[in-house]
Amino acid sequence: MNKLLLILTILLWPLSIYSHAQKDPSKVSYLGNEALLVEYGTAKALFDPFFHNHFNTYSLVPDDIRKKIFAKEEPYTDISAIFISHAHGDHFSDTDTLRYLLENPKIDLIAPQQAVDMLKKLDGFAKLENTIIPIDLAFKEEAKTFTTKDLKVEAVRIPHAGWPGRADVQNMVYRVTANDATILHMGDADPNKDHYLAHKELWPKQKSDLGFPPYWFYFSSEGNDILENILNIEKSIGIHVPVQVPKNLSASGKDYFSFPGEARLIKSNKK
Repeated sequence: MNKLLLILTILLWPLSIYSHAQKDPSKVSYLGNEALLVEYGTAKALFDPFFHNHFNTYSLVPDDIRKKIFAKEEPYTDISAIFISHAHGDHFSDTDTLRYLLENPKIDLIAPQQAVDMLKKLDGFAKLENTIIPIDLAFKEEAKTFTTKDLKVEAVRIPHAGWPGRADVQNMVYRVTANDATILHMGDADPNKDHYLAHKELWPKQKSDLGFPPYWFYFSSEGNDILENILNIEKSIGIHVPVQVPKNLSASGKDYFSFPGEARLIKSNKK
């Protein structure tokens, strides 16, 4: 009887692994504007999830998704970290972020110093200092690399779109890896090749399975060159797309997120 049980265990073990892989695929779900839920199999991260300003142009995170995030309903359970690209109102709410972190004190916040400084002004911030990782990088300063909650994080400051305007904005590009899957979230990065060539030793170190540029990268030769030849990404999906999708974007053949709730596998060709 014991031999039979052993044989059955050996035969069924590969099926168990396959079933687990099917249950926990690495994928990215779109929440609105540049907000993403990234599921690296078991590890999970939120990018720019809390904001209230849409400038009458961009998609807010729908109320049903917001409620699920705060209620920790699937798939918003067991979040490891929240990433903030920059402290603009269509990417970051200090009050919502503080509320969520106070309710979930084991979740890390990775954010530019400007966003952290806004949080410091709110009551309750002192309770969170041990789980906040501020990124205070100067323009062209070497990327900051660290590991937290099984996430390997590489953060680099890339100027906000409209350079040299808004030069004071700490816009962070995050390359985050877990469980053999890597994504690159670019915030409102500017499509000027010199910004990326300043970090030419960084990009070849890790291939990104998916890159998430603001959609305007698709409409300049320089932006496309950055995506295709510099950043070392397998595929890009545009974000920060207006609710009224520009006709040239919808006709471009480029991939992009525009409907909260849609999702993509991180490794669609993974065997």
